[in-house]
Amino acid sequence: MQRGVLTIAAAMLAIIGLAATGFYFYSQPRTLRLAVGPLGSEDARMAAAFVQGLNRDKADVRIRLVLTDGTEDSAKKIDAGQADLALLRADIAMPSTADTILITRRTYPFFITTKETAINRIADLRERRIGVARNPAGNIMLLKRVLAQYEVRPEEVDIVGLTQEEIVPAAKDKRIDAFFSINAVGSHTNNDGLRRLRSAWGEDPVLIPIREADALAAHYRAIESGEIVRGALGGDPPRPAESLQTISITSRLVAAQSLDDTLVGNLTKDILDLRLTLATELPAIQALETPATDKDAPLPVHSGAAAYIDGEQESFFDRYGDWFYIGAMVLSALGTGGAAILGRESANRRRRAMSGLDELLELLAVIRSCEDEAELARLGREADQILTRVLADYAKGDLDTAALAAYRLAIDQVGRAVAERQRALAEG
Repeated sequence: MQRGVLTIAAAMLAIIGLAATGFYFYSQPRTLRLAVGPLGSEDARMAAAFVQGLNRDKADVRIRLVLTDGTEDSAKKIDAGQADLALLRADIAMPSTADTILITRRTYPFFITTKETAINRIADLRERRIGVARNPAGNIMLLKRVLAQYEVRPEEVDIVGLTQEEIVPAAKDKRIDAFFSINAVGSHTNNDGLRRLRSAWGEDPVLIPIREADALAAHYRAIESGEIVRGALGGDPPRPAESLQTISITSRLVAAQSLDDTLVGNLTKDILDLRLTLATELPAIQALETPATDKDAPLPVHSGAAAYIDGEQESFFDRYGDWFYIGAMVLSALGTGGAAILGRESANRRRRAMSGLDELLELLAVIRSCEDEAELARLGREADQILTRVLADYAKGDLDTAALAAYRLAIDQVGRAVAERQRALAEG
């Protein structure tokens, strides 16, 4: 009986141990590969802040950086399975196997010029020199798309690719008539650039809106319509003097569609929490925003991120509650089955142990009719052997005190019968 109890207990402990081991590995931090580049870019700085913040907060999800040459290379990495996440600019490239988690930065492109050029609208840019930051290369493509909306052909303008250091000298030397700005509104880079352009031109810059933003958004899903509100660019009088209609370009953190929804939901929560802890070290992190989760959103959102954003993320017990219920039923069935098996085995052992009582009763009948002293002595020894076996069964727990009392009565009867038969034979 003890062996059976130990077997069932060992089986139940093994199941509990397996469940505990599974939960332990499930609760360990998961490290995901994030493709981002180039080194030194705003995206790379933000990605490094994510790594630092998640490690410091001991988050459930950690990040390891995979440096790339830029957005296009990052998109290829995630499509090739060499990265789980990517930080990229949506209008340049979007991987086919990944969806949005968060919008990390939003920029509002517009044109900057001077009153001297007499450029009042985008169509006036024909036969003019337009400066644009050459890195990333997607800036020039975006400029061409905007010009095409106004039927300004590339051959009708002179597009001048510039580095950040070349922009102000080019404006000061009048090598460009207008500049296509793609920096985030309110960023240090953008405000400082406007101030330097104003100094180079010697007058307050003129801002040219992109009024057909809705039309551009209809043609290109990575382009959205937007608005630069009055005073967003600083200054007194405020720049712009009135809200400026333009397009909106987003940089996004995307995740492979194959990633687990709960994992992505936890990552979304952890990164959003960094807006508070990293605000001082990286002010740009305050620009993090959640994407629209509507079905008609221009770019799809990862189902795990959408579940968290919409408040529909499943908890651990929501997700695995059925398995716990099934596990409890299995353990209950094992316990019930084990108890039944133990009960049946115990009954069988008791039945075998009580068979000695029948043997003693049979011996009693034989003893009373025995005519040979030697045979009578053998029957007495056989009764002693039965008694030895009974005591061993009692020690193992196969017999209770009531059964032992019945055996004691039978043994007494056998002992008296042997003694009486011995006297009878001696007198005979």
